[in-house]
Amino acid sequence: MDGLSVIKRLQSSAIGQEELEEIFRSHRNEYRVLLHLASHPKFPQALALGIISKLFAPDLVRLVKNVKANPFVRKKAELEFMQRYKRLALGEKIALLKMAPNVLLLALSEESHPQLLQAILLSPSCSEEVVLRFVNRNGERGTFYQALSETPWPRNPAVAEAVAHDPEAPIRILLQIIPFLGLNGLQKMFGDENTHPAVRERIRAFLDGRGSRGGSQSLP
Repeated sequence: MDGLSVIKRLQSSAIGQEELEEIFRSHRNEYRVLLHLASHPKFPQALALGIISKLFAPDLVRLVKNVKANPFVRKKAELEFMQRYKRLALGEKIALLKMAPNVLLLALSEESHPQLLQAILLSPSCSEEVVLRFVNRNGERGTFYQALSETPWPRNPAVAEAVAHDPEAPIRILLQIIPFLGLNGLQKMFGDENTHPAVRERIRAFLDGRGSRGGSQSLP
């Protein structure tokens, strides 16, 4: 069989391990066949692990995303990708982040490059969990908050609450989250002696405005 026919055969649920091994022996120099073999849940794990180092970075991402693949093989592909990621050019990283699954975005919670942070936060796979891991990480977070302020994430209630509890959160992001915090969170931030006067003033104005529209509001 030619490569295309083999790939179609690999998509069949009826294929067994013996046939998979025979395909590997006959097509071990054909990249697309190797990729499909590594992704196949019945393909021997030891052989699949040997293929991973030969895969291009985008295909490593596809393998990590493939929920039908062997979980151990997917984890090995994830580790291989993380090692490869460090050596990639900026443009390549941005392109890969747009297709990366949540598990890879979580593994990149120490990223600090502004463009890469924005690519992570705007990725279709970016979850609340990913954003909260950035908010709660140790070290400097100014660059992260700059990127965060330019995304829809400050409107997420869980993210807004986490940011409100971060003493290092800049005034700009604190002003952004005010409309998305609950009353309890606003009261705590208003009552904190370390809260900047500009933030307190905005909280009072916001609650006054909500009160004038018939909502309940109360400040200490």
